[in-house]
Amino acid sequence: MQIVMKTAADVLREENSKLKLTTGNADLDSLIDGIKQGQIYLFYSNDQKALDLLIHKVLVNCVLPLEKGGFNSKALYFNTCNYHRGKTILNPSKLAMIAKCAGIDPSIVFQNIYSVSAFNEMQQSTAAKKVVEFIKKDKDINLIAVHNLTRFIETSKQPRNARQVLKQIVGSLKNAASENNAALVLSCSALTTRLGRIPKPMGGAYLRHEANIVVLFNSLRRKARPFFKATLVKHPCKKTPRSLLLHVPKGGVTLMGKITPSFRQQFHQLINNLKKSSGFQNTLINLEHKTAFDLLLEEAWSAESAAMAQSGIPCIMDITNLMANVHNKKCNEELKRKLAELERILHDFKKRQKT
Repeated sequence: MQIVMKTAADVLREENSKLKLTTGNADLDSLIDGIKQGQIYLFYSNDQKALDLLIHKVLVNCVLPLEKGGFNSKALYFNTCNYHRGKTILNPSKLAMIAKCAGIDPSIVFQNIYSVSAFNEMQQSTAAKKVVEFIKKDKDINLIAVHNLTRFIETSKQPRNARQVLKQIVGSLKNAASENNAALVLSCSALTTRLGRIPKPMGGAYLRHEANIVVLFNSLRRKARPFFKATLVKHPCKKTPRSLLLHVPKGGVTLMGKITPSFRQQFHQLINNLKKSSGFQNTLINLEHKTAFDLLLEEAWSAESAAMAQSGIPCIMDITNLMANVHNKKCNEELKRKLAELERILHDFKKRQKT
């Protein structure tokens, strides 16, 4: 093994030059100081929804440009789950929703996220080796996210062997991430503990030792309103434990506490923005198109207002599809009028024949 001697000034310059990835929540970013290249992060909780959303967010944010808090690079998602108990497969709909809220075309996100799944202990070990080989070939991968890393320790008939496999997997992924100067983000379940004590991750002391930053998420409830408590368990530069609350306010919310307007507000705002856009205004100059657009909103889109509100500003393909739908609606209305006219003529013809 080659040993390289560096001065403290050199190390400081290298650290300052490393990129930081946003988690999508400013409070959480301030707690952990963002997700930095070359660091290992462990997020653990017994609330699967919180971990699912966090992993999906960091995957999307990795693709974002630097000015938006991203790495402007590719990401790899390693899904570890028992197929029959608690699936954690990557959700394309959730990725698309997060991408649109971040102002990036979902298709760009999909093209830059690789995904691999393991549904048992044997597959987990084999998949990890393939992942390491793949990362070494593609130097553009700056984020490796391993979801529910300890799933098979929970379900294994031989927990000791499962822990040994876990150590081998984490060790190989750590080395691969180090070669790419990539961030390694791990998620796992929390062990149950006595009230008042900080729960430990399912992987035990090994995971806490390997990770540079460790954060525990607790799902709590106060006056019938849910919120999350994020506890910084380990950090190389900050005093721990240190906690903050990620509230779930009224009027719309994501699971990590980001306030958003209500569905109705977002829906009307989205429509107003479309009507004001120069490209779409040209479409609505045609009176028949404008009438068709209003009918489309009233008849077809009212049931999808919630989904539209979650999507934020539509991408180019969305607008193209919308314009096509408006044109189709106009054609349908024309056909209805012509059909009604033909039915009236036919009715008059049959009436004259009887007389």
